[in-house]
Amino acid sequence: MAKKKGLLLAGVLLVLLLLLIVWFNPTAFARDGLLTRMKVDGYQTQYDLGATRRHDSDVDRVYLFCLSPDAVTVESEEMFEGRPVEVTQILPFLYSWERTLNDSAFRVSVGDGKYYFTIVST
Repeated sequence: MAKKKGLLLAGVLLVLLLLLIVWFNPTAFARDGLLTRMKVDGYQTQYDLGATRRHDSDVDRVYLFCLSPDAVTVESEEMFEGRPVEVTQILPFLYSWERTLNDSAFRVSVGDGKYYFTIVST
């Protein structure tokens, strides 16, 4: 009886974990925490992302966890214009790119989905 309860609990936790991964997909992070994310319709409109998470100023690499077979493209936004960023695939669903000190907003496209990720240094 206790074994069945344990298996049921493990199954429920696994389903919840998968739902969380799908809900928060894609997720960008640095070594000191998650980046602020917003799904958008297009990049031509200025969006208010609200309060953004603060990060250390020496963060030089950003990682993206994305469960999608579609291509991932990243642009750094500078004065409302996108500048392509070289993205490296580390593992099947894990990508990374370098960040310069002036980069604070990234345009991430995954298939038809468009996202803004922001990183503000303290």
